[in-house]
Amino acid sequence: DLSRLPPAYIMTAEFDPLRDEGITFAQRLMEAGVPVDLHNYSGMFHSFPVAMQKSSETLKAVREGVYRAIRLHTAPK
Repeated sequence: DLSRLPPAYIMTAEFDPLRDEGITFAQRLMEAGVPVDLHNYSGMFHSFPVAMQKSSETLKAVREGVYRAIRLHTAPK
């Protein structure tokens, strides 16, 4: 039962071998009524935030992810 899980921010990358699993998990959470913010980064690959720590695209993705996660956890219920 996934319905008791907290809100989730799920980040996937276009060229990530786990992208489909991330999307499927997000869909399952949504079906269970869990608030989910799913974002797929085009042109990116698995673990791009670690591999490209100084890239402007990575910094943007990380900032966006933190913002979205905070918004999900502080949204009125």
